[in-house]
Amino acid sequence: MKCKTQRLMLLLASCVLLVLCGCRGVVGLAPSPTKRPPLPTATWTPASGPEDGPQATAAPSQTPTESPSSSPGAIPSSTPPELPTPTGAELPAASVDAVSVRETTLSLSSYVYEPHLSEAWDEERGVPYLWLDRAEYGQPDVQSTVLRPFRAILLENRYLRLTILPELGGRLYECIFKPTGQNLFYRNGVLKPTPWGPLTRDHNWWLAAGGMEWAFPVHEHGYEWGVPWSFTVEESKEETRVTVRDTTEERPRVQVEIGLAPDTAYFTVRPHIENPTGSPASFQYWTDAMLTLGGSSMSANTEFVYPAEEVIVHSGEPGSGFPEERARLAWPVWQGRDLSWYHNWEGWLGFFVPEPCEDFVGAYNHDTDLGVARIFPSQQVAGVKLFAWGQDSPYVYEYADDGSQYFEMWGGPNLSFWPEDDIVLSPGASISWAEQWYPFQGTGGLDFANRDLALSLDRSEDSVHLGVAATSHLPGTVLLVWGDQELYRRQTTISPENPLVDRVPVPSGLPPDGVVSLSFLSMESETLARYETTLGSP
Repeated sequence: MKCKTQRLMLLLASCVLLVLCGCRGVVGLAPSPTKRPPLPTATWTPASGPEDGPQATAAPSQTPTESPSSSPGAIPSSTPPELPTPTGAELPAASVDAVSVRETTLSLSSYVYEPHLSEAWDEERGVPYLWLDRAEYGQPDVQSTVLRPFRAILLENRYLRLTILPELGGRLYECIFKPTGQNLFYRNGVLKPTPWGPLTRDHNWWLAAGGMEWAFPVHEHGYEWGVPWSFTVEESKEETRVTVRDTTEERPRVQVEIGLAPDTAYFTVRPHIENPTGSPASFQYWTDAMLTLGGSSMSANTEFVYPAEEVIVHSGEPGSGFPEERARLAWPVWQGRDLSWYHNWEGWLGFFVPEPCEDFVGAYNHDTDLGVARIFPSQQVAGVKLFAWGQDSPYVYEYADDGSQYFEMWGGPNLSFWPEDDIVLSPGASISWAEQWYPFQGTGGLDFANRDLALSLDRSEDSVHLGVAATSHLPGTVLLVWGDQELYRRQTTISPENPLVDRVPVPSGLPPDGVVSLSFLSMESETLARYETTLGSP
């Protein structure tokens, strides 16, 4: 019983400190790293928009949370504001050829929900979970929020700055793309319990905090996104890793390695699920990224790149015209609507991809000119899901106070949230894999991605637009071929801060149904990436 109530005791201790400290919430600390000396420390408070990176200050700001300034359903502008000038002591910067890791404190605005949490036990999964007494919690107004300090681990190289919050479900909270200063992820302005998750509406308390969470061991967002995880840090010349763990108890458990190598603009995520018990254990695991792609809110001009011919509906907003759960939709064009563009969504929609065609999915924000790619082994972890709220959603104030929106990219070994797709681990068995995620800029879209390159190809009236982004400093040749005719060849060096974008005139007389290919060749003429399609008439 003592082990089962450990997390609840940590959270209740936070509540006691909340009262003693004059309504300043404090959460239980995750254990310190055991594989290295204490990390360098600094204190900072986040700037007002998710595209702003951590800024050093002498002490946490006490600026109150702003109340909503727009009517329900209004979507704030996704245009990133200018980055503020840091004040106080500067945080140490990563050198150009190394990865730095350090510890700091991040203060987040939060509603006071911990006193209304209780623990229960999931007999089927053999794990504890917390539930919210929503009747007791009530509906606090925005004035009841407090600033809560969270322990944060900053992992940084020349291209990316990652912020990990062990005390908030071990989540990867921010990914700042340093060439532009933009945040890949959504960052909610407040921690606000929602009625969504695997429990009943009266007991759910999932926090749409933003960033990337690890949904385990049940469907939806799992149980463990809001409780403290432990962490360790390992450093080598090849990669620095922060490993977060939900528990060391003898029950189904998960750990996730977040790795960053020098001179690369991608980070690697390595989930590891294991069953140390003497009985079979069924589970669901999903990596869930909440994204805006460089804006404070999701843009209507976001394009989803999910290589598939059809998808399966998980849920659709009633009255929006989307079919019921488990129905199949043609993708991307369904009933004349191109659903790969968010401005064509008239309500919320979540869907699974039954048979991924490629080892990548992604999205591109055409307002901020920032994209995301997820590279994964589809034969091993075939689960792919997308969710977004739809235009003018009335539900945004259920999870945020500023009316902001985001979308969710999901991936994992389960094919869906439904029970028939649960995975059963035999006693002592485990499952693990590696995938890469990265931001990229300036290509004007996305058509193909692997770990090294992202390619975009589009046709206008009399020309072809091409874009090539790289995750490292990469010399080589960009080649565009239409049928058997070479239209473009350019030797260049591409890097995360310098993508190649060009417009190539289309000669008359080319067959409209001819195959067009965009390739990137190494200096040794090895094909590092290739995208092939039929462009036809504009």
